[in-house]
Amino acid sequence: MSNETTRRSLLKSAALAGLATLTGGAAETASAQDNKAPAPKIAWKAPAAQSGNNLNLIVLVSDTFRADNLEAYGSQWVQTPHLNAFAKEAVLFEHVYPEGMPTIPIRRQLYTGRRILPTHLYFQQDTVTIPGWHQLFIEDVTLSETLRAANYKTALIADLPHLFKPDRNFHRGFGSFQWIRGQEIDALGTPGRTPLDLSPYYPAEYIDRVQEAKQFARGQQFSKFLEQYTANRKEWTKNGDSIVQQTAKTAINWLEENHASGPFYLQVEAFDPHEPWDPPQQFLEKYLKEPTKHSWPEPPYGDVKVPEEGVKRLRANYAGEASNVDYWYGQVLEKIKQLGLYDNSIIVFLADHGALLNEQNQWVKGPEKLRKQVTHVPFLVRLPKGEHGGKRISGFAQTPDVVPTLLGRLNLKPSERVTGEDLWTYVDGGKQNNREYAVSAYGWIASIRTHEWNYSAVWNPSRYTGNYTPQLYDVQKDPEELHNVADQHPAVLKELQSKLDAYIESGRHLTNGSFSQEL
Repeated sequence: MSNETTRRSLLKSAALAGLATLTGGAAETASAQDNKAPAPKIAWKAPAAQSGNNLNLIVLVSDTFRADNLEAYGSQWVQTPHLNAFAKEAVLFEHVYPEGMPTIPIRRQLYTGRRILPTHLYFQQDTVTIPGWHQLFIEDVTLSETLRAANYKTALIADLPHLFKPDRNFHRGFGSFQWIRGQEIDALGTPGRTPLDLSPYYPAEYIDRVQEAKQFARGQQFSKFLEQYTANRKEWTKNGDSIVQQTAKTAINWLEENHASGPFYLQVEAFDPHEPWDPPQQFLEKYLKEPTKHSWPEPPYGDVKVPEEGVKRLRANYAGEASNVDYWYGQVLEKIKQLGLYDNSIIVFLADHGALLNEQNQWVKGPEKLRKQVTHVPFLVRLPKGEHGGKRISGFAQTPDVVPTLLGRLNLKPSERVTGEDLWTYVDGGKQNNREYAVSAYGWIASIRTHEWNYSAVWNPSRYTGNYTPQLYDVQKDPEELHNVADQHPAVLKELQSKLDAYIESGRHLTNGSFSQEL
């Protein structure tokens, strides 16, 4: 009898501890009283139940989509008519930059509204091993969790492979989630044992240079990357011309089935125009009338010189991918309109970061490439009935500001862990944004951007192992940031380094957390 009583007590204690984990500690007191022992400390605090205005929230994200792909941000050659039209109906924030980069660090800010710099480096079972590249902390409270507590139906539809790798938890708080498979090196297709013929993709001498440089991204041999990409492409082309097409159609189906059961929050994540760049032919033809001998699906991450054929094709490939994203997100926006959701929804388009397209003979992104083409991102927010449509908001903003800004439009309060700011005070509050700078970090290098300068340097020299020297760009005289003038302005370097150091120091007590906890 005594053993059975003890067993029941232990089972009850375990159940209450599990309930505490789900409810943010509500069962702690009961558990402690029942066992006459201290309750386990629960690191996560559940968001409070709230009542807002019950507007729907639809967020469309595009990975690696440069701000200047859109006319409103200065596009001169990329054709994005659907998003250009959307921008005219939305509030446009002119100077938005991620605080920490790239993909996963940005999603940590985007989903939690919390700054992440200085970032920390943890062991990860992943091909990417950089600081900040890890799952959400236990302590984090996501936008989806806050909205579920406010009785929102929540859904995530994404083809971004890093979000759903093993050990990732970015679907946390979503009532439903759908992964569209096959992007990049997602382990969807199975490469054969026979080496892939690379001649349709690149000239032989270029492949040799890439392999010798040993700087290809994701720590793989270039040939192995292409073998996985080719195996994946064989699989996903069974379902359509592009993966963003499949993602958009999945989002459209979800909207058709759920539009009348609001309020809801739908987050759509398109990996395109992230490389590989292999747009459908109808979009490639907008930029390349005559085909090149090689298809050039992947740009170099390292400092490898690309021949003229490659430059021409890679730029056309990227622009075609951006136009493809525009077309399919345009179809999603059209469905939103058809379903009458333009009148009762907050609709958002944004990107995580951009990419270099041979500026300074460099491509894509990286710690040493923290310039405008990589760090400047679009952020468009459309209100019901197009209120404030076309209004441009100047001043610096950063990715952690997204969560509190969107919650504010729903008349909901953010979690106490949110460090970002509701930017709407600059839209209708008559207040001017006087932020002095924006900080963007990638790995152990960070940039600090003012209205006059963009300065980048190693922010953690104790961990950095390269030979990066500070860069400085005069953004007034050199808006495309093509000419490093660090040697000419030692006083500016000293001043901006001091500001960067102070910013890093101000976050040391904010940006760590835990991944597990014994109960």
